[in-house]
Amino acid sequence: MQIPSKPDNEVKRLEALHLIQMLDTPSEPRFDRLTRLAQFSLKSDIVLISLVDEDRQWFKSRQGLAVCQTDRDISFCGHAILSDNILEISDTLQDERFADNPLVVGEPSIRFYAGVPLKYDGQAVGTLCFLGRQPRVLSVEEREIAFEFARAVEQEIEDRLQEYVHDKLLISEQMYRSVLDGTRIGTWQWNIQTGETIFNERWANIIGYQLDELKPISIETWLSFAHQDDLAESGRLLEEHFNGLSAFYDHKCRMKHKNGHYVWVHDRGQVVSWTEDGKPLMMYGTHADISEQMNAEMSLLESRDQFRTLVANIPGITYRCKADESWTMLFMSGHIDPLSGYPSSDFIGNAVRTYSSVIHPEDRARLEHSIEVALNDKSSWLLHYRIIHADGSIRWVEERGAAEYNDVGQVLYLNGFILDVSNEKKLQERLIKLTQQLPGMVYQFQLWPNGHSAFPYASVAIKSIYGVTPDDVIDDASAAFSRIHADDLDAIIQSIEVSREHQTVWQDEYRVHREDQSIMWLSGNATPEKMPDGSTLWHGYIQDITQTKEYYLTLEKLNQQLKVAQQSLDLASEQAQIGYWKISLKHGSLWWSPIIYQILGFNSEDIQPSLSLFKSMIHPDDVKKVEQGQEQARESGIYNMVHRIIRSDGEIRWVHELSQFVPEEKNPELIMVGSVQDITERMRLQKMKEAFIATVSHELRTPLTSISGALNLLQSGELASLSEKSAKLLNIASNNCNQLIHLISDLLDIEKLVAGKMSFEMRETNIRSVLQRSIHDHQLYLGGKSVRFALNIAECIDEISILIDEHRLMQILANLLSNAVKYSPNEGMVTLSAQKIADYIELSVEDEGEGVPEEFRSRIFQRFSQADTSTSKMKGGTGLGLALCKELVEAMGGTIGYTSNKTSGARFYLHLPIPVTS
Repeated sequence: MQIPSKPDNEVKRLEALHLIQMLDTPSEPRFDRLTRLAQFSLKSDIVLISLVDEDRQWFKSRQGLAVCQTDRDISFCGHAILSDNILEISDTLQDERFADNPLVVGEPSIRFYAGVPLKYDGQAVGTLCFLGRQPRVLSVEEREIAFEFARAVEQEIEDRLQEYVHDKLLISEQMYRSVLDGTRIGTWQWNIQTGETIFNERWANIIGYQLDELKPISIETWLSFAHQDDLAESGRLLEEHFNGLSAFYDHKCRMKHKNGHYVWVHDRGQVVSWTEDGKPLMMYGTHADISEQMNAEMSLLESRDQFRTLVANIPGITYRCKADESWTMLFMSGHIDPLSGYPSSDFIGNAVRTYSSVIHPEDRARLEHSIEVALNDKSSWLLHYRIIHADGSIRWVEERGAAEYNDVGQVLYLNGFILDVSNEKKLQERLIKLTQQLPGMVYQFQLWPNGHSAFPYASVAIKSIYGVTPDDVIDDASAAFSRIHADDLDAIIQSIEVSREHQTVWQDEYRVHREDQSIMWLSGNATPEKMPDGSTLWHGYIQDITQTKEYYLTLEKLNQQLKVAQQSLDLASEQAQIGYWKISLKHGSLWWSPIIYQILGFNSEDIQPSLSLFKSMIHPDDVKKVEQGQEQARESGIYNMVHRIIRSDGEIRWVHELSQFVPEEKNPELIMVGSVQDITERMRLQKMKEAFIATVSHELRTPLTSISGALNLLQSGELASLSEKSAKLLNIASNNCNQLIHLISDLLDIEKLVAGKMSFEMRETNIRSVLQRSIHDHQLYLGGKSVRFALNIAECIDEISILIDEHRLMQILANLLSNAVKYSPNEGMVTLSAQKIADYIELSVEDEGEGVPEEFRSRIFQRFSQADTSTSKMKGGTGLGLALCKELVEAMGGTIGYTSNKTSGARFYLHLPIPVTS
């Protein structure tokens, strides 16, 4: 079997085959009629219209055969299309090309074949073939009939294709008409040479007319409605098209509407035919109403101009850039020039420089990271950073921006606004510096409806208030609230809620824990502001009031104590018969406590307190003394007087009056307060004591002096020699006698001081000799005790004289040295020192004993006060020495004090003032 070869023009042949659009189409009567007639005419078993495709032969019409196609490799028609003549095979078994062909040796058992090529556009697309099951030879007439039938099939193919094209054209025309009607497009035809013009109805409707209203129609019709200002441009565009400079005539112009206004139309057209001498002949075109579009464009242009004007007047910079690594700028307003020193044209398209090139290097990484986070979260950003100006100066800016995304979420552009906040930054820095000087914390506190809270701003003082930094609470305030005292937290939350609900000023005092767990009191106040997102923002100030609060709490405690004290005082006043009074010298009003009524012998319901009433009760012998005391009180502000009064029942009683003015700066009412105490019993006891002291002075000291002299004479051995035992007893008697004499002397001296009867001879004295004499004299009274003395006098003392009574100073030093020796250990050191300190001289006596016992220190300068009783008996003493020292020192204008340590003994010191030289 021979496989049919493919013709040289196979590609074009197949193109022609596909152009007739018959492959795999349903059977059609026109072709079936021809094959039946051909079968009948030539008395053929099988007649086929076979179309030879690339790999098969497909039967458009078939008579006497059931299958619709076979492979091209075994086809007879594949050989037939290789020639323009009929291919006739009389006996296939005798032809080596087909003898073993499956179609010959098997069904349909072809023995005869005659095929006439069918052509379209000069290409053999298939055959009209006749097949028989018996060998056969066609006559000349039969061959002619076969050719005619083939030509008839070719004609039907042509007719069919024409009909298809025609139908398609009708469909296309209907579609175009539908499109024109749907888009409301006007059409026109123009014979350029004659001026004859054809418009459709829509063309006329666009300018408000029916087409019949415009007849007769010519090119002049169009010219009469066109705006005169648009004709020149229309003519220019036509000439360009006629001359082949443009493929189409395309012009937007204005046409006058029937109502008098102009509508915008878009004219498009093309020359479709030319005269024999090359001139344009026929031109077709469309006419579309674009008024809305043009109005929209003009509005857009107007909006653009307004936008540009608006952008030009906005103090900040607006921008749009790509979301690439370089942030390629697509638009940037002109205000970038004063901010950076470079024109906006430098940045558009990154023509000269990128925007990131003017960002401060220290801020770039932070800026890039913040924008990257915002893009990932599809959120906006708010950034503060620095710009480096062309002149090298630094500008602070605030940038707000957001990305623009497409439908699938990809970033298209970055849009934003940049504002120069350099001045605000300077003001902010000044504000921060000012807030740093405040003792408390300036802050903003924000609370959202969901309960979340934060401190958007807090001065650095928040560290001292809550122990946190501003960054710790900028997004979450819980770190600060955790420091609030548990007992105060609920009340704080409630007060904040009340302020939020009623938009009232928040004020509160509460406690927080410091880092060392100590308590700090805070006072806060803030003004609330309702925010657009439903949250509330407070602007306020919190300060540490711990000291003030503690003062207040102490005062409250003191007030309570005062109340108790007042009650105690009233009770004590009643028990001690001390009454209180208050007088306003400005208004003359006087108040007495109940005890005064009792002292004066009145009933509080019978009399009204008055100054004149009290004066009338003063004993006549004491009136002058009282008046003198009042005169002194006017100068000193203190009235201290003891005098007699004659009660209403005639009884004479002693009273002690003590009063003073309330300090003037706190005393606009000229208030004077005082007390009155009935001291009748005390005065009686005083007289008894004076009598006792007189008795002691005259009845005891005189015989004791004589006894002391006798004992001294016996001890001297001049009268007789004594045994050791007698001498020991005599020594004891002499010591006790001397101690008793000292006791009586000290007692008399104290009484003189208290009574103001002791005289002082005050002279300017250099005290070195006094101190040396005190050491020398006291060495004679050591009584055999091994104690050493040291004298330590500063060199400057020799140049200073102080005003003292030398005898009384010797008396004081004798007491102090005697005590030091008494309480010093054997071989101990007693040091007498003198030094200048500020405006006084300090004299001190220091021993190496056991020091002053703790329990004795509070009463060490009291009369008859001694340390441990057993110690007193062992060491000796009257308990009057230190009390006498105190009275004598203070009488000379000085002070006395001591320090004590168990490891270094006691140190007693005197401070004597240095006279001021004029």
